[in-house]
Amino acid sequence: MTASLSNLLLKPDNHQQNNELLQEIGSYILTDILNHPLIVEDSMNISILLDGSTALGIVDDISDIDIILICREECYESITGRFERAGLIPEQSSLFVDVHLPGGKTGHYTLLRLSGLEQALLKGQMDWLWNASVSCIYHDPLDVKALFAQFLPLPPELLMSIRKNAYIDLRSAAKSLDNPVRRGAAFPILFQAVEVFKWALRCAITVEGYPYPYDKWLVPVAEQLPVGKRVLDCMNDFWLYLREDASYVAMYQEDNSFVKMEKRVRKVLLEELRLRGIEEPWLVEWWKYMEG
Repeated sequence: MTASLSNLLLKPDNHQQNNELLQEIGSYILTDILNHPLIVEDSMNISILLDGSTALGIVDDISDIDIILICREECYESITGRFERAGLIPEQSSLFVDVHLPGGKTGHYTLLRLSGLEQALLKGQMDWLWNASVSCIYHDPLDVKALFAQFLPLPPELLMSIRKNAYIDLRSAAKSLDNPVRRGAAFPILFQAVEVFKWALRCAITVEGYPYPYDKWLVPVAEQLPVGKRVLDCMNDFWLYLREDASYVAMYQEDNSFVKMEKRVRKVLLEELRLRGIEEPWLVEWWKYMEG
């Protein structure tokens, strides 16, 4: 079972290679995980999903295999205990086991309590909302698919909260440019400009209705989404600004290239949010809604 954003980054000429890899992973899960002598007795108490770059459709020599085992609470200690007694993991550590596919790909699998996953989703933790959006479920006696379906598509209240927080964090990052720009403080300008870039993409992805990914996937994911493309177009010259000495000279903040870039981005985001019927007070008086 694949999620809404599974294979989002799959290139058309990689379909066959990707399918072969997914089948190889499925065979490995069946033979080397579910029938592992330290796991087999709990095989019906574990759901297994593929996460990470492979689930996104990345097929190259760099991406590794990220497999997550999700178990019932009462099974966690017994499974990790068996691996400890076998000398395969250190005592009192979490389960982290290397994966070696016959075709040469490597990676690892980890073990997570179902209750921990439920709590992470209930708290709106972005990493697990993202994982739920891209994961491929291979084995599911715990019905993790149904758990994910409670949170995806993102419920309206949660989605609004995520959009609000992303937009406020963008505005806050942009505001934090003001003093460094007026002082000509190069490193603070550099650091805050990167924060503006990241929050602009996170905000664009949430406008589309999705949780946002880890930083390394922000640009490639945004490139696949209409609002993300519009925002990236506004920041086309970001690399040029980073290299220009003029970007770090003391000046009135409104004259700085990074500040102007953020204003272009903000115009697009406001248009897109309002097209979706969002006219919230935090779009204007954002500072009043910052969380401590």
